[in-house]
Amino acid sequence: MKTYTVLRQHYGDKQYMAGDTREANETDVKHLVTAGVLEEVGPKSEKAPANKAEKAAPKNKSAD
Repeated sequence: MKTYTVLRQHYGDKQYMAGDTREANETDVKHLVTAGVLEEVGPKSEKAPANKAEKAAPKNKSAD
């Protein structure tokens, strides 16, 4: 089963409000994805690491 984010309120096996997550078989909710009611949740992407060198670099005094 895949996980979907609810974009618009609808009644499925229970009442879903916008912003909820729903797990369902892809074939069962294909029409809802096509209609823009559900959006498939993709794999979680990792947050880009912060560049520590930018914070530690001294201020360029000649730029003032």
